[in-house]
Order: sequence, then structure tokens, then C-alpha cells
Amino acid sequence: MIGKISRDFFEKNIINRIGKTREEVVVPPKNGVDVGIVKVGNKYMVLTTDPLYIDKTFGLKKAAWFAFHILLSDMYTSGIRADYMSIDLNLPLSIRDEEFNEIWDVINEESLKYNIEIVTGHTARYANTDYPMLGGVTLVGIGDNYITTENAKINDKIIMTKTCALEASVVLSYTFPQYVKDKLGIDTLSDLNNMFYDMSCIREEELSIDYGIDKITSMHDATEGGLLNSIYEIGIASNNGLLVNMEKIIINDNVKKICELFSINPLRSISEGTLLITVKNEYADEFLNILRENKIESEIIGEIKDKSYGIKIKENDNYYDIKPEDDQFWSAIINGTKDNLK
Repeated sequence: MIGKISRDFFEKNIINRIGKTREEVVVPPKNGVDVGIVKVGNKYMVLTTDPLYIDKTFGLKKAAWFAFHILLSDMYTSGIRADYMSIDLNLPLSIRDEEFNEIWDVINEESLKYNIEIVTGHTARYANTDYPMLGGVTLVGIGDNYITTENAKINDKIIMTKTCALEASVVLSYTFPQYVKDKLGIDTLSDLNNMFYDMSCIREEELSIDYGIDKITSMHDATEGGLLNSIYEIGIASNNGLLVNMEKIIINDNVKKICELFSINPLRSISEGTLLITVKNEYADEFLNILRENKIESEIIGEIKDKSYGIKIKENDNYYDIKPEDDQFWSAIINGTKDNLK
């Protein structure tokens, strides 16, 4: 298994061994939920943790921006903005001070932009560490109320932003640029490269928070496993059924081309930057218009159903069960590297 562990592994090996159960923990670890939440007095403290993922393929400044936004995108799904950061930097022996400062300048600048203070951490160079995994980061936020994927309710509409396989397509275009250029042309390569800064959910999450988490019932970014795994996770976390309409799912033309080139299913490939938002039925059209007015491509792709309905996708008047599967992006990277694609 490559990438994030499966739900089955999580439930067999982790969830029953998480130390002492404390009553103030209102959202403990759960598959398909991006954060943990602790009640502190009359407030809620949200925590989320991810690797510090610095992919040098992008160049260090872009890589640091992406690493930061991966974290912040998870935090904002709670409906609460981040306030504090704890960061562990396990740096390779080969890293130069200039390289470190390129990374750290971006982390500092983004933290200033989003009003986050770095309050503690650990920084060291170690043998046997290397890019892209340079440690880990925890974000903490304090708020009056929160949402998670557990809060999605029957009859809610499901809005999707941008395109599926967003991250997979951008990363493949940066990792194998000559191959993509030769097969798909310079214009397609350039368009895919230029989608880099779309790999963040922050704009639509901020719009959701401002619109009100009394109307927005949940948010979930479509990361490992892609769009369909994320749909499945919303159903499992909320203990509901779902119906998604294949005809409504957004697939960018160039994303479709590169997924076909690497023989991966865009619905089953990692898509950081794609946000799934569940909205109370009576507010869905209004909020969809808000997203579009802010130049965020969006579509209502389905709705929440009773649990007995199951988790399904409709395609050409046929209905299919959605089940979790491994992310196909990793096989494309492995095969491309093995084939010495450039």
C-alpha cells in the first residue's frame, strides 16, 4: 500500500489504541474527518497534522507554498481559521542554508497572510532524511462552533469545486514535462503547469465560512483516493447515503488528456484543491452563485440520502456503488520513473 492508509487498516490497527478517552474531545480520530476537536471552556480547539511535504520538482518556493496550503485546507474544513502552528523540521544533511531560507521565508509569509503564529517546533539536520518528507506540522485554531464531515445531513446538496484529479495532473506535468510536451503539446503542458496555485481550497473555504456554517454543513478536500474516495468518506463519516451524478462532475479537458496519457482514472486520483461542500438544500443555488461570482468553477454534483440508499454514482441511467480504492496517481509516478520518462 502506497500513500495514506486504508480505512480498513485505520480501524484494525489504530482507532482502538488512541490512549485515554477524554470527555472534552468532541471529534476524535475518524476516517474521512480532516481534524480533531477539543472543547475548551465555551470554545472549540481544532487541530490538524500533516507531513511537511516539500517536492523539489516544483522549486522550493512553490513547494513550500503547497505544503502550507495542504495543511491550511484541512484546518478550514472545520469552519474555524488557524491561529497557531507547531512545526517539526527533520532536514537532510545536504540542505544548504539558502535552501532552508527559501522554504522558511514562504512559511513565514503565508503565516503572516493568514494570521498564524508559529509557537513551538523542532529543527535539526539528520542522516537518512530526504525530500519530500521534511517533518510534520500541526495547526491549531480556536472558534465558537465547528463543522466536520460528520455534520452532512439528508437532503443536503453536494457542491464540487474546480476539477477532479487536480493535484495528480499538475504533479505529473511538473514531474514528466518533456513526455507531456511530446505527447500532448506545449500548450497543454503550460496550462497544466499554470494550474499549480489552484491546488488550495482556501478561497472557497473562506467563502463558505463567511457564508455561515449554519448553512454549510460540511467541507472535505478531495485528497488521496480522489473524488470518489472523498465522496465515500463523507457518507461513512456522516452515516448517510449519497447519490452523485457523473454528468455533473467537473473534469478539465487538459486533466482528462493527461489522465488518459498515464492511464489513470481522474475520479480515483489525488485532487488537492478540489473541495466538496455539503450545503442545506435551500441555500445550495445561492452559494453556488457566490462561488461562481468569485471565479471558482463549481457545480452541484449530488445530494445526501438516507443511509439505506447506499453511496452511489449515476452514469447513463445506471447506478453503481462507490467503494474505496487505492489512489491511481502513485502507480503513474512509479511507472513513469521506472520507464525513465523525463
